[in-house]
Amino acid sequence: MTRSASTSSTTPRNVLIGRAAELYRRSRDPPERFLALTDIQIRSSIAIVYGPARRLRLPLLLLALLVASCAPGRTPSLAGAPRPLSPVVAAPIISGADQLIPLPDGPTAFAAIVDVLRTARRSIDLELYEFQRLDLASMLLDAHDRGVTVTAIKDPSERSSRPTWAELEQGGVRVVAFPLDRLTIDHVKLLIVDGARAIVGGINWGIHSPLNHDVDVLAAGPVVDNLERVFRQDLALAGEPIPIPPPATDRLVQVLVTHPGDGIRAAALAAVAAARHSIDLEMFVLSDRLILDALVAAARRGVGLRALLDRTQPQNATTMALLQKAGAAVRFYVQAGDELLHAKLGIFDGGTVLFGSCNWSYSGFTRNHELDLLVRDAGLAQIFLTRLDQDWAASAA
Repeated sequence: MTRSASTSSTTPRNVLIGRAAELYRRSRDPPERFLALTDIQIRSSIAIVYGPARRLRLPLLLLALLVASCAPGRTPSLAGAPRPLSPVVAAPIISGADQLIPLPDGPTAFAAIVDVLRTARRSIDLELYEFQRLDLASMLLDAHDRGVTVTAIKDPSERSSRPTWAELEQGGVRVVAFPLDRLTIDHVKLLIVDGARAIVGGINWGIHSPLNHDVDVLAAGPVVDNLERVFRQDLALAGEPIPIPPPATDRLVQVLVTHPGDGIRAAALAAVAAARHSIDLEMFVLSDRLILDALVAAARRGVGLRALLDRTQPQNATTMALLQKAGAAVRFYVQAGDELLHAKLGIFDGGTVLFGSCNWSYSGFTRNHELDLLVRDAGLAQIFLTRLDQDWAASAA
């Protein structure tokens, strides 16, 4: 494919990307300013055709638009009435030597993603389960054009993302496949820029992902070194020879993985067992038997247990009945338009937070390759609790 060089002239694509970054920086803008990002993937996909690079083929763009309009369980319109959004936190949470900026919803997460991609200078490391965002693929190709080393790890079983990965490979980006067993997926969502900043959490880069309620952070500090170590380990598992540094010491922010390992379930069980006053959960899927037994035991010993669950997942109805019988407060998340509660968030005693890509299911804990953070910081916990409180109130029967 012939690819022309990028230019600095103002184009529809550049306007869209610049607007997203500006929204991220101007965190005091009213929440409705962020809503425009929910359809940026559609409008920018069209704009890219007429931008100077013209790198993304028209058939691929038409395919993305078709997926956006025909995906099961989603309406083609993006003009629903989303619930008010929490503003981006302008100042980072200082947790030991780490700095964490909470990204408590889809639009703020994607605004941060756009910002770090635009400012990458040396390297971009990306590991994703779902990737259909053509505007972000174009930004990765732009970074490659300006000399940034772009390396990506994909889940080869995720079919809807294959055209995007193929476009990146054709454009010269190094893309490797995570090795999968028959029942395994690479469910990680990780972006590292220049070895200094990372966005990690639960959000995919799919067509509808900006509509979803997810939990992520933009991180700097030793945690980024440990996230980079996970990325390098995954490259090694994929057969790419690469040195793997020793783990960095980080007392307050712990990086956890599954498959290989079972660190996330072990951390979740330990956090539930250690809770004395409160456990607050916001979950896409909550069904793992060991976790449910531990939660029931916590509720019966007097720990205040609150769980907000996504109603689209059939397992959650059984979980609701079980936890309510034990005395827990449980609600189904009331969706706004096409939104999903896609978060995987646990907050313990208002001071410890466990979140990331891992659903609290048997598959999430034992079969899938997942990545979570365990953060012992009351400031971060309070920010995510505030958002959970908003969601809880909006989901009252």
